[in-house]
Order: sequence, then C-alpha cells, then structure tokens
Amino acid sequence: MNTGLHGFMSAWSMMSRIPARLKREPDYSMVGFWMPIVGLGASGVACAGAGLGLMAFGPGILSALCAMVPQYLCFNLFHLDGLLDSADAAGVNGDVEKRRAVLKDPRIGSFALFAGFVALSGRLGATASLLSGGGATAWGALALAPVAGRFAAALIPSVAEPYGSGGLAASIGRPSPASSTIGYAIAALPGTMLFGVAYGTVGAMASILVGGLVAVTVSTAIGAWYRARLGGYSGDAMGASVELAELALLAIGAAIAR
Repeated sequence: MNTGLHGFMSAWSMMSRIPARLKREPDYSMVGFWMPIVGLGASGVACAGAGLGLMAFGPGILSALCAMVPQYLCFNLFHLDGLLDSADAAGVNGDVEKRRAVLKDPRIGSFALFAGFVALSGRLGATASLLSGGGATAWGALALAPVAGRFAAALIPSVAEPYGSGGLAASIGRPSPASSTIGYAIAALPGTMLFGVAYGTVGAMASILVGGLVAVTVSTAIGAWYRARLGGYSGDAMGASVELAELALLAIGAAIAR
C-alpha cells in the first residue's frame, strides 16, 4: 500500500465505523490533510440517505432522519460521544482531575443528556428545513457540513496540547494547520460548487469561507476551553468540534435557504 493511500486509510479507520484494513501500523503524519477528506464519505452517506428519504417520504422529519441515521451509524456516533462527555465535564465544579475523571466516565449525566437533546433536535430541525426548501442550497449544506466539522477537529491540536500521553490525541501529534486547510479546500469543492449553482461564484466563495470560519471558531473555542479547564485536549474535544461545527453549518444553510 503506497504512503498516500495508507495515510488516507489510517485517517479513515480513525474517523469512520466502516472497516478499513491496514497492512501495517497507522500513519498519522498527514492526518490533518486527510481528516476533511474523510468528511466527504460522511457527506456522501448523508446525501444518499436524504435522497432515499425524499423519494420515500417527501420533505420533512422522516427524510431528515434518513439523512442523519446512516451518517451517525457510519461516522458520527463516537463524535457525538465526545460532545456528550465534554458537556458532562463542563458541568463539574471541581479541579482538573475531577473533570478528567468525568470525561472518561462511560455513564451519561444530565448535562450530556441535555446537550445531546439540543444538538440532535437542532440538527434534525435544520436538516428537515433544508430538505423542505430543496434546491442546490440543501445539498450544498449537507455536503459541506461534514467536511467543515472534520476540519474543525483537525485544527484542535493547533489550539491546545494533549493532556495525556496516550489515546487518540497523543497518537496524531500536531497536524499542520496549513496541511489541514489544503485538505479542507479540496474536500469542500463539491459543497461549494452546489452553492455556486444556487448563488453563483460569489455564493461558492462565500460558502467555503463561511465553512472555514465556522471550523476555526469552533476549534478555537473548544480548544481554549479544554486548555483552561482540563490542561489540554483529548479525543473528546475533536469529537465535540465535529458535532458543533456540523450543526452550525446546517443551521446557517437552513437560514440561507429561507
């Protein structure tokens, strides 16, 4: 397996539930570049599910569920887990070690339950609104959101250091922000072209800039919070970044579509 393909498959196996056989140890040297490109897989699954849902049920909640469920089963469930763990840690009044213990606790607390409800219901509503409006804007948002979400995750190591010596955060090192940005620019092309169909060249350029701005804002906020409250980031910070950046892009897309 050549180096580039092995690097992509390493990133795919880390961020997807779809099996990827690796013939040697994972190579995360270019993981920042590949993470947004892995988002294209999530985009494809979401768009395919949305298309089938529209054919079966028409626009509405059921077609939105058809977009969400396969994406979460194949790609996003462990990112959602990162958001839930982060929410529970945010609700802790105590020292750093107590927050870290809550972060690793597999049980779900009231903060996680509330955060999960808000995130999933907001995502469901935004997706249903997009599919009800239809057109290139809906498909552009569905295509761009997973890419921007993984770009946000790739930028987390630029904001904070991992707090532990093991786990996902330590294994991926410190991806280059420039490399991550190039990966995002490439992976964002399908979504931006769809926005271009709806709004022309200005719309295409604005969509890639908005997606990047959302990713930078989310990663900066989450990375800074982890650095201040837990002494560094973990894989949960990256998962929370994916979920929040995707939700923000879908909500913005739904607002534009109106």
